[in-house]
Amino acid sequence: NQLSGYLLRKFKNSNGWQKLWVVFTNFCLFFYKTFQDDFPLASLPLLGYRSSLPSEIDCVNKDFVFKLQFKNHVYFFRAESQYAFDR
Repeated sequence: NQLSGYLLRKFKNSNGWQKLWVVFTNFCLFFYKTFQDDFPLASLPLLGYRSSLPSEIDCVNKDFVFKLQFKNHVYFFRAESQYAFDR
């Protein structure tokens, strides 16, 4: 089973968002610059990560954002639409 599409990624301590093609398969996210790339820029195994919505203290005031956290590793991802966010 596989899910793919563009997401915007924000690291906890950064201000900007990076647009990446993301493939979710086998409990792992693979990040590509575009959907045409053959090799990922990075991967993130998700076992142990918790998914949630950002809280007020996260200061992420955008629509369609979710938070992935494992211990002190925190990532924010923003979908481009409600449909993509729901997926």
